[in-house]
Amino acid sequence: MIRLDDRLRCAFDLLRGSAAVADIGSDHGKLTAALLLDGCCRRVIAGDISPDCLQKTREIIERYGLQDQAETRLGSGLSILSPGECDAAAILGMGGELIVEMLTDSKAVAEAMDKLVLQPMSGIEELRQWLYKNRWHVTADRLIPVGRRWYQLLSVQKADRSDPWPEGFPVDCWLVGYRSYVNRESGLKPYCQEQLQKRRERWEKAAGTAGEEKLAREARQLEQILKEMEGWN
Repeated sequence: MIRLDDRLRCAFDLLRGSAAVADIGSDHGKLTAALLLDGCCRRVIAGDISPDCLQKTREIIERYGLQDQAETRLGSGLSILSPGECDAAAILGMGGELIVEMLTDSKAVAEAMDKLVLQPMSGIEELRQWLYKNRWHVTADRLIPVGRRWYQLLSVQKADRSDPWPEGFPVDCWLVGYRSYVNRESGLKPYCQEQLQKRRERWEKAAGTAGEEKLAREARQLEQILKEMEGWN
C-alpha cells in the first residue's frame, strides 16, 4: 500500500466514493496510485504541466500495474479534461490565485464535477473569498498539521447560492474556513492560537506602517473565533 502523509491522506479521504478522479498536478503520483489500489475510485486521470513529474506518475502507475485504470495527460490545470470526464478533482499544493485561475479558465469542467478537493499553499484568503462569491458550497474544511506546517484542505461543490454565514464567525473573515468552525474541526483551535500569536508579534513590529491595520483586524477576528470556541463542549 502507498504510504501517504497526513495532508495527502486527508485529500484521499475527502475523495473517497468518487468514480473518476482527476489528480491535477500529480507530481510523484502517490495519490493517484493510492486511490486506485484502495478501490477508492475506479479511474484516475493524472495531469501535470511538468513532463518530469508526469513521468514519475507513469512509473508508479506501471510499478503497481494500474495502467488499465489510470491515464496521464500533459497540460495545465483542468484544461486537460472535458466536462463530465471526471466527477471529482484534486488540486493540491498550488497557490490559491492559481487555483482560482484554473477554475475560472475551465469553468464548465469544474462546475460539472460533484466535488473539488483543494489545498492551496498560499493565497488561502483570496481562494476562500472567490469560492464564497462564486457560490461554491464548502462541504468540508480541514486543518492538517504536518511537521511544523499547517495545511488547509477544502472540499467544495457548485451551488445555486452562497453558503449562509454562520452565527458567531467574524464577518468577512477568510483566514480560516467557516465550515471548519461550523463542523468544530479539531485543528481549528490550535491553528487559530498559533496564528494569533504570530499576528500579535508582527503587529508590534508593524506599528505606524501600512500593514498595522490589517494585522490588527486579523488578530481581532482570531480572538473572536477563539472566544466563541470557549463555549463549545
